[in-house]
Amino acid sequence: MRGPLSLEELERRKLELEKVIKELKEREREICLKHEKAKKIEDEIYRRLMTTRDDMERAMLEVKLIRIKEKRKQIEEELEAVRRKLRGAESEYEKVSRAIEYLKPKGGFRVEEV
Repeated sequence: MRGPLSLEELERRKLELEKVIKELKEREREICLKHEKAKKIEDEIYRRLMTTRDDMERAMLEVKLIRIKEKRKQIEEELEAVRRKLRGAESEYEKVSRAIEYLKPKGGFRVEEV
């Protein structure tokens, strides 16, 4: 295991974590948009499935519904993985921020004139 990090290393790590958190939040937003789109498609297919009377169309819609459900579940798993990474990065960011606060000098130097 590594020893304690210096203040400069902690500052550098904090900047890296800020970048990672920003990227993960952007990725989470993209995946949420994909999830919403897949959910809308699934709802539309389900609505059409419930209103159709044609057996051929019903079979085709059932296959589409199964595929879109699988796709949505994959997107949900990917979203959960990104959220776990984001929580971990934010937790580490907080730890690094506390370590930096601890290592920074609290007061300034006083110059007393005699």
